[in-house]
Amino acid sequence: MNYIKVDDLKSGQTFTHPVYIEEDTIFIPAGVPIREKDLERLRSWHVTQVETEGAARNMEEFDGAPENMWGLPADEELFTFYNKVIDKVDDMLTRIRNLERVTEKEIEDTVSSLIEKVEEKKVDAVRLVLTNSSNAKNHAKSAVNSGLLAITVGLSLNRPRHKLFQLCSGALLHDVGMQRLPRGVIELDRELEAQELKTLKTHPVYSYRIINTELQLPEEIAQIALQHHERWDGEGYPQRLKGTEIMFEARIVSVADAFEAMVSERPWRNSMIGYEAMRSILSDNQRRFDPEIVKIFIRAMGLYPVGSLVLLSDGSIGRVISSSEDAPLRPEVIILINSTGREYKGDTGPSIDLLNNKNLFIARALDIKSLIDKTKSSSDK
Repeated sequence: MNYIKVDDLKSGQTFTHPVYIEEDTIFIPAGVPIREKDLERLRSWHVTQVETEGAARNMEEFDGAPENMWGLPADEELFTFYNKVIDKVDDMLTRIRNLERVTEKEIEDTVSSLIEKVEEKKVDAVRLVLTNSSNAKNHAKSAVNSGLLAITVGLSLNRPRHKLFQLCSGALLHDVGMQRLPRGVIELDRELEAQELKTLKTHPVYSYRIINTELQLPEEIAQIALQHHERWDGEGYPQRLKGTEIMFEARIVSVADAFEAMVSERPWRNSMIGYEAMRSILSDNQRRFDPEIVKIFIRAMGLYPVGSLVLLSDGSIGRVISSSEDAPLRPEVIILINSTGREYKGDTGPSIDLLNNKNLFIARALDIKSLIDKTKSSSDK
């Protein structure tokens, strides 16, 4: 056993084996960078040394990119598709903003391609929503992410194809009305003031008009966009609809939009990890969201959404690959780094169904983006 003084530990440092405060109290798993707040916690507890069977490791010892180290999507075809769709949607939003024509066929082709891709690769498609932290083309990316999430829910409900198409179209275009608002309002890098917020709240009406009149899409799609900010308790906008007065697809998009906003970075705040976003939605208590839709969303996504990075009770790190509707706290995970520090790249690690393995449990969810950022910043030094 190696004993290390806390004063010798550095933020961003990793170890080949788990590091313990005491023999049975884990401080940091193998391969996970130490955070400054972890060090602050040790100092506040008056801990002077930690212990490990491993050794400190420099980032140059890793093979490949940090993303591969953490077992994030290596599907280049899917990633290329995702970025191409974002580019396409960004181009459509720009043309709508400039009062240029966007055809119904363009939208139909985009929606159809998204549905087909989620049907083909649901796990990896949802993972993109949780792991892609780029701030470029935020409105287009948010639209595509909302579409992916809405499709995931729709497929879990076995919605008819035409209803699935309407759902995805509404999710993709729900915020298109933003293109009619002053740029100074939608591009602010801070929280909105009262008058700015009042202006922002007009966007569902603009969305409805654009979808219904300019794009000439079905009324059902326009209504999804109009109603996606209505609340289950009747305190939403713009019509203050309540309960089942809100159309079913709009209730789905409302939850998908809220989740997407929580897990996406904003200029004035960091994103939540998937588990925290799910907890926030679960704690709604029938204010914003239809409680049945919340149950459906959790069932489709899992309390630990597919793609989430989790720390297990033995110090290993895994990624959620499926979840049980009956036991959302015990999903199936694939091991990325085991309890001894061994890394499995390219999804080659063992999979563990926590529902059938009662000796292990999830200790906490991990923030994929911050782990990647720390890994990258350490490797750049």
